[in-house]
Amino acid sequence: MERNKSQFTRLMELDRQVRAGKYPNCLTFSKQWEVSQKTIQRDVDYLKYQLDAPLDYDRVKKGFYYTNPNWFLPSVSLSEGELFALLVAGKAMEQYQGTPVANELERIFGKMVSGMTDKITVQPELVFARFSFTAPPARPVAIEIWKTVVRGLAGQKMVKIVYKSQNAQQSKQHLLSPYHIANLQGEWYIFGFSDADGELRQFSLARIQKAQLTERSFDVPEDFSAEKLLKHTFSRFVGSNKPFTIRLLFPKEAVAWVMEREWHSGQKIQPRAHGGIELEFQAYGLFEVFRWIMAWGRYVQVLEPKELKDMVRDEVAAMQKNFG
Repeated sequence: MERNKSQFTRLMELDRQVRAGKYPNCLTFSKQWEVSQKTIQRDVDYLKYQLDAPLDYDRVKKGFYYTNPNWFLPSVSLSEGELFALLVAGKAMEQYQGTPVANELERIFGKMVSGMTDKITVQPELVFARFSFTAPPARPVAIEIWKTVVRGLAGQKMVKIVYKSQNAQQSKQHLLSPYHIANLQGEWYIFGFSDADGELRQFSLARIQKAQLTERSFDVPEDFSAEKLLKHTFSRFVGSNKPFTIRLLFPKEAVAWVMEREWHSGQKIQPRAHGGIELEFQAYGLFEVFRWIMAWGRYVQVLEPKELKDMVRDEVAAMQKNFG
């Protein structure tokens, strides 16, 4: 159950539970949504007195039910374009979960839905019940961390952070000049210059343990370009400043799978002998490319670079050892 939703979304879920005969009450529903019982009571009052819902309380089952099961929440009037926009807005909100932006998007989203009037009448429960999006699993970002880093980025002020990378044994302090924030595959990252490392670094916002805004100003270098920085990013990690040319050979059996989507914005595909294809693109880091290649198993051969070929060969050798 996703928490901290707008009243509109709570009403949708409350209506669903009542309609399903689950007999929710203010106590149980408030615990599910981590809000006060008074908040849920206001939702119930809104259903009964503003939307004229035939909602009543069963003292035996200790929960709410509809005395007229044919009653439905008021319809939302949507054009086809608005319905599509509604779904895109829902997808956008998923990308912001775990940040303070999510609450504001929920509020705006609810207002947008309640105010739409046009051609097509759609029951709101159908929009959420028959369409869905899934986002990659992502770690939440602490609100204070988010606010501090964003303030540093917006005001061009350095931020002291305590950071623990994935493979590090101990945390490390950095004096960070934040240049750009990006959402990559559902995860939030900050790019900026680290005094501790003396270079441009990529930090996961979810891995920042402490953040303190300073009064020290900084200038973003004129040659810094977020578009250029992220151009050759494969998945979540930018990696080194040196782009690698990735060349992969796929046999005929895998061609249909490879061709049905774009794997990289700068990819090139060339036909090869016996019905196979060669996929080529540039990527700054090899780790994410390596993990992706391993998922293809025997249906891929690494042509370039040598570093990537060595990584795959060593991994296969280790797997053979594990399996005897």
